[in-house]
Amino acid sequence: MIFLDFILDVVGYTTARLLLPTLTFQKVKVDVLSSDEVGFNWLGFKRLPNGALLCDADSAGWIGALSWLIVLAVAIAVALR
Repeated sequence: MIFLDFILDVVGYTTARLLLPTLTFQKVKVDVLSSDEVGFNWLGFKRLPNGALLCDADSAGWIGALSWLIVLAVAIAVALR
């Protein structure tokens, strides 16, 4: 479980923290890891007063890790081609 926690918390969270705001033109922001923010929906998002979305840190970790898995799958597919 330590390896999965490392992947989600460090690699995934950091990737999502950089990618989500960039790809969505600041419409989605990522919550800090040690936040006590509540009110997220089941997907891990909540609307901020300024209209932007705030992504929960746990959901951001999964989003970032899945983005790396997609990159890895594409790289493998290209290499095997």
